Amino acid sequence: MTLRQRLGLEWLAVALLATAFVAALTLWNSLSRFDYLIYDQLSGIDLPAPQPDILIVEIDEASLAAFGQWPWSRQRHAELLEQLAAGNPKAVGFDILLSEPGNAADDAALAEAMAGVSNMFLPLHFVFPGSDGAEYDIRKPIAPFAEKAVELGHVNLALDKDGVVRRAALCFGDKASGSEWPHLMERLYRAAKGGSSPAYRRLGHCNRELLMPFSRRGGHQSISYAALARGQVPPLFLEDKVILVGATANGMGDQYPVPLNDGGTLAGVEIMANLYGALVRDDFVVPVSFAQQLALSLLPAWLLLIGFWLWRPRTTIIVSFALIAGIFLASAALVQWSLWFAPGAALLGVILVYPLWGWRRLQATSDFMDGELHSFDRSKIDFPIMRPDYGPVDVITSQAERLTHAISHVRDLRRFITDALRNLPDPMFITDLEGKVTFTNQQARVAMEESGGELVMEDMLTRFVSPGDLQGVNEYLGLDAISPEHDRVEFTSQGGEVFSLRRAAVLSDEGQLKGHIHYLADITEVVLAAEQREQVLQLLSHDMRAPQAAILALLDGRESDDTTRRIEGHARRTLALADNFVGLARISSSDMSGEDILLAELVVEASDSLWPLARKRNIRCLVEDQSDGGFVSGEPSSLYRAFFNLIDNAIKYSPDGGVVSIVIRVMELDAEPFVSVAITDQGCGISDEMLPQLFERFASDEKLAHSSIRGAGLGLNFVAKVVERHGGHVRGENRRDGGARFTVLLPLAPEPGEPIT
Repeated sequence: MTLRQRLGLEWLAVALLATAFVAALTLWNSLSRFDYLIYDQLSGIDLPAPQPDILIVEIDEASLAAFGQWPWSRQRHAELLEQLAAGNPKAVGFDILLSEPGNAADDAALAEAMAGVSNMFLPLHFVFPGSDGAEYDIRKPIAPFAEKAVELGHVNLALDKDGVVRRAALCFGDKASGSEWPHLMERLYRAAKGGSSPAYRRLGHCNRELLMPFSRRGGHQSISYAALARGQVPPLFLEDKVILVGATANGMGDQYPVPLNDGGTLAGVEIMANLYGALVRDDFVVPVSFAQQLALSLLPAWLLLIGFWLWRPRTTIIVSFALIAGIFLASAALVQWSLWFAPGAALLGVILVYPLWGWRRLQATSDFMDGELHSFDRSKIDFPIMRPDYGPVDVITSQAERLTHAISHVRDLRRFITDALRNLPDPMFITDLEGKVTFTNQQARVAMEESGGELVMEDMLTRFVSPGDLQGVNEYLGLDAISPEHDRVEFTSQGGEVFSLRRAAVLSDEGQLKGHIHYLADITEVVLAAEQREQVLQLLSHDMRAPQAAILALLDGRESDDTTRRIEGHARRTLALADNFVGLARISSSDMSGEDILLAELVVEASDSLWPLARKRNIRCLVEDQSDGGFVSGEPSSLYRAFFNLIDNAIKYSPDGGVVSIVIRVMELDAEPFVSVAITDQGCGISDEMLPQLFERFASDEKLAHSSIRGAGLGLNFVAKVVERHGGHVRGENRRDGGARFTVLLPLAPEPGEPIT
C-alpha cells in the first residue's frame, strides 16, 4: 500500500468517526449545558425593552403581610377583581390556579366578580403523568369560574436540562386537528390585538418550543396586590392595560431560573409578561431544525477535513482557530436574526478532527517511512562515505535522521550516476514519455552539436543520423516491445561514423514507465573489421578455390597414377578446408534464416555427390528413409555441407568394399518430435582419446583413415555448429560390432497452420 492510499484510508476513517461523533452529539443533545451557557451569554447582549402595556399585579411580601398567610379566601380575589373592573383594562390574565372548589359563598362571589371583568382569562395546567395510564391530565378551573372566563389557556413552563426556563410552548395538544390549548399569553394577545400572533400562525405543531427573549429584571410595570385590593390604585392607571395577576413573593414556590446574566430567579407571572412581550414584538429565537443543526455542525469539521489535503500544517492550524471563531460568530449572528444554532457539537467536531487526523497522519507517515527506510537500507548501494550517528532519540526524530541519511545517500548516488553517465565513452541521452530530452552526456552534446535550449527526440536524430538511415531508426524507436532479435539498430552518422543504438526503458520502483535511455555505441572499427573479414572470406572462397578447381580440371581425363591421385587428393582437401572454414565463419557472423526442407532428399543429394569417391574404393552408401517425408526448418546450404562432411568421413574411415548405412526416421525426445539421421560405417571406430574432443576445432584422428589425405579437423566442428544453430543435437559413438555411428537430431518442422512452440 502506498502512502497516499494509507493516508486516504486513514482520512476516511477519521471523517467517518468525526461524522458519527458529531451526529451522536447532535441527536442526543449531549452538549446542551454548554450550548445553553453560550446562548445565555449571547441573548444577554441586547435585551429587549419591556412591553409598556403590561401591568403586573404582584402577590408580593407586602400583600402577604397585609392579608396573612397564603392561600387567601376567594372573597379576597373577588374584591381585587371588582377594583380591576372599575379600571376597564384591555385584558386580564389571572395566573392563579382555581382547579379545586372552596367555600361555596366565596366561590360564588368570585364568579360574580369575574363576570364583571371584560376579557377575563383563566389558566389551566397539565399534570404529568396522567391518571389511569394516561399521558397527562388536564386541570381546568372549576365550572363556575370557567364559565365566567372568556377563554382558558395553559401556563405550563418548559424547563431545560439545567432547570432554566428559556423556551415556551405556544400551544399544547394537536394543532393540526384544532384540539390544541393555546398558551394563556396567546389568549391575552388575541384579546388585545384582535387575532392570533404571527409566531402562533407560523407554528407548525405544538411540540415546537421557541426561545423567548427576556427583558431586564424588574423592567415591567407592577403594583402590589394589596394596594389594588384596598383601592389605593386609581382606576385610570388600569385603563387599556393587559393585567397579569400572579405571585412574586419568594416563599410561594413560583420562582424559576431564567437566562439573565445577573443570576437569580424570576417569578412565573414575570415570565408570562416576557412571553407576552415576545408575542407582541415577534422576536422569538427559533431553534434550527435537526437536519439544519446537523449540517451546520458537520460543515466546519468537513471543511477542515478537505483542507487537510489542500493546505500546509501551518495553514491548517490557522484555519482551525478561524473555524472555531467562525462557529461562535455564526451562532451569535443567527441569534440576532432570531435563529439559534447550538455550537457545541460543531466546536467539538473541529477540536476532535485536528488532533485525531494529526495523530493518524503522523502514525501512517511514520509507518511508511519506517518501511521505506528499511527497504532502502536493504537495497541501497554502499558508498565509502561515513554518516555521523547522533545517538539515541525518540522514534520520530530517529526516523527524521534516517531520512536525512537516506536523502544524502540518494544525493551521493545521483552524483555517482550523473558522473558515470557523463563520462561514458559513447554518446547517451535520456528522454521522457513525451520525447523531450532530459539528459545528455558530454559525448552526445559534442556529437550532436547541442547549442543549448530544450531538445526533443526528433531534434537529436535529425542532428545526428544520416538521412538515409533516419527511417530505420524511427521504425526501431517506434516498436512497442523490443525483441532480442531486434534489440538494436545500426546507422551511419552524418559524420560518417557507424553507431549501434540501443534503447532501454526507465522504470520507477513500482514498475511504471517514466522514459527511455538511449545508448549509442561507436562500432565504426567493428564494421571495418567485419568488412575486412568478409574480404578474407571472399579470398578463401574464391581466390583459394579457383586454383584448386583448375588443378582438378587439368587432372580430369588424365591417366591416373599415384602422383595424380596425390595431387587430386590435396586439391580436394584444400577445397574442403576452404569450404569448412568459410562455412564456420559465416554461421558465426550471420543470423539464421531457415526454410522448410525435406531432409531425406537433402541427405540423398549429399550422398550422391560423394558417389565418385565411394566408387573408387568400392564402398556402397545405402540410404533407408523411414521418415515418411519429415521436414525440418533450416538453411539448405549449411545442412547439406554438414551431412556431406559426415558421409565423407564415413567413406574415408570405411574399409574398401565396405558399406555406409544412412537411416532417416522420425522419433520423439522429451515429448518433442525430431528427424533423426544415423550414419554408420564399418571402420575401426573412434579412438578413446578422440571421443571427448570429437567435435572440437582441429580435432582429427587420421591414423585410422583409409586415405592418404589428412584432414584439418574442421569438418566435425562445422557439423556441430550447424546442428546447434538449427536447435538440434549430434553425437558420435562406437558400435559394439565395430565401426562408428554419428546421429543427428533436428526438430521436426510444424505442419502448416500449426503454432510454432
